[in-house]
Amino acid sequence: MASLTYIASTVVTGLIVVALAVALARGREWRSAAPTPGAVRTGGTSAVTTLTETARSPLGWTVAFLVLALAIGGGTIAFVTGAIPTAVSQALGVALVLVAATVMGGYLFWGVYHAVRYRGIGSAQATGTGLWVLGMVLIVAIVVRLAMA
Repeated sequence: MASLTYIASTVVTGLIVVALAVALARGREWRSAAPTPGAVRTGGTSAVTTLTETARSPLGWTVAFLVLALAIGGGTIAFVTGAIPTAVSQALGVALVLVAATVMGGYLFWGVYHAVRYRGIGSAQATGTGLWVLGMVLIVAIVVRLAMA
């Protein structure tokens, strides 16, 4: 029999999901809201504008790639050679695996997204397809992990 704690946790989680669904269903009027004139900022450069300009420049992409490659390479060398304390070694190993998984997942999503967009499908459908492929890869990884355990 399941523990009372697990049952209570399941009930509370279910109530939170239902409350979120009700709140989202009632909040459909957000589409008709008119922007207020005071919300528009003029003059100056915001952080969002700076990030957007950096993301659109080839130099920004080159610098970001070099920083990421050097960080991954340096972290891997430090992890393999044992040049760092043991307490930090486990955290660095987990961080390297997470960064590698994020980079590979992003690369897979970006490739699927652009392949679908190239075929004339809309942006929302391309995003859905990319996320579906990532989900399927995750499910396959979980199945393989469970089968090999």
